[in-house]
Amino acid sequence: MGLIYSNIPELEGSNTEIVLSNLSELESDIERIIEKRQAHLSELADAILRDGDDPDIVKSILLSIKSEGNADSVNIIEENRPAADAVFSRISLVERLALFKEVLGSGGVNKKSFVKYISPETDVSLLEDATERIAYLKNSYNDVAYMQFSSLFSSPRAAYFASVSDVCESVYNGSCEYCILPVETSLDGKLLSFYEMILKYNLKIAAVYDLHGEEGYTRYALLGKRSAFHNPSVRSKARNRYFEFIMTENDTVSLEDLLCAASFCSLKLCRIDTLNAHSSAKRTGAYVCPVFRADGADLQTFLMFLAIDCPDYIPVGLYMQI
Repeated sequence: MGLIYSNIPELEGSNTEIVLSNLSELESDIERIIEKRQAHLSELADAILRDGDDPDIVKSILLSIKSEGNADSVNIIEENRPAADAVFSRISLVERLALFKEVLGSGGVNKKSFVKYISPETDVSLLEDATERIAYLKNSYNDVAYMQFSSLFSSPRAAYFASVSDVCESVYNGSCEYCILPVETSLDGKLLSFYEMILKYNLKIAAVYDLHGEEGYTRYALLGKRSAFHNPSVRSKARNRYFEFIMTENDTVSLEDLLCAASFCSLKLCRIDTLNAHSSAKRTGAYVCPVFRADGADLQTFLMFLAIDCPDYIPVGLYMQI
């Protein structure tokens, strides 16, 4: 509906009355334009989803992302990046996001296929008797964290190791399903050395717990080979979910576009950290690490945006806070 205004005597016959009338007409025009553009986006989504003998590049990219098969979506995107950019540059970021949403909401999309963008395809096989086995360094603080995380499982068992490397290695080789690491303190922020271990062993955060003390808090993470997003072992009793990832030096998406996409998908920004890699690490330079609140968000559309606009991002986890 247009702007509603009354016939105020002081406005009758004045320029103000004319302006208000024009604004009312323009608002109606904007509504018609928005409806028309939305209709065109729906037509474009239908065209992309229709089977054909000669699928275009955009269709190939989007279908590879929504496919349940083994299509290597990242390679498809990179191989066709110039052509894809030429197509996507003709519509705005919001319209592209709306297009992704249309494609995903068209039916027949298995949302589990998007778990590979949170937990990339990896060997999640466990050795015998490793299920619900949680590794950590034995000390009083880690014991408290273990007691908190163990409430997420039906039959948890602790496994003690002598070093952080051994703890992470136990999950990597499948002898334990999860491990516990400190990842942040109120004094130092994110603990880079532990994040390096997370990246080295391709671990994903399933849950976090903040242990408070006199000098602040220490955040502990429960980590496994995959996020808690599709892991039946973890009983999700938490009210809050968070999505965290790392943008690498190869990612060219602007922070403005990233936040616009997140807002469109109803993700709420919690914080953005900068990680400066150690000179001794394989990675160098600074990395941006956003954390979003994901409760009720359209995460699938956001993951499709990341897959196309930020393909080198590293998922840290979709996790709960207990």
